[in-house]
Amino acid sequence: MTLTAEQIENNFTKYQALCAKLSDRSEGALKLVDSLNERLALCPASGKKSYHLAEPGGLVKHSLNVLTNLMTLCKTFGWDYAKDELIMVALFHDIGKVGTDVEDYYVPAEPWRAEKMGEMYTINYDMQFMRVPERSLFMLQKYGVALSLEETLAIRLHDGLSLEENRAYCMKEPRLAFALATADYISTRQEKGEW
Repeated sequence: MTLTAEQIENNFTKYQALCAKLSDRSEGALKLVDSLNERLALCPASGKKSYHLAEPGGLVKHSLNVLTNLMTLCKTFGWDYAKDELIMVALFHDIGKVGTDVEDYYVPAEPWRAEKMGEMYTINYDMQFMRVPERSLFMLQKYGVALSLEETLAIRLHDGLSLEENRAYCMKEPRLAFALATADYISTRQEKGEW
């Protein structure tokens, strides 16, 4: 089901309102969101139809879903985190998928790629290579958004500990990193209609 213009707008308004709840980090977070503005509001969560939310507005929708699942996990297991910590890591874990403040990470795929391969978007290979978690951290620091060590590692490791580049952290990761990676995984499976 494709997001409507009204749903995209409502989700982006909710995203912005949550950024305003980040206490002393709200100003930097809102500056980052404002700098990306429509590009963030319309950014897909992925590039392929067969994956998750490969459509305009997908990234914001995904981030809100991750926040809902992250809060549920933490409440279920009695993991006591401040609400602003959960908002921070959930909303900004994938902000690097927008790209930088001047370059898009995802660009519309050529029609033949959409038809033959199910790719709605492709990665902009003209921009400096950087994994999404690292670009997310870069963009946060560029706008003066301070993160705790645990928040930094949560964003850095959110793609999961089975990835080669994250394996050294396996069984050593902070609980917030585990919780975010789990919430991200659950959200992705839900968005694909699998759960």
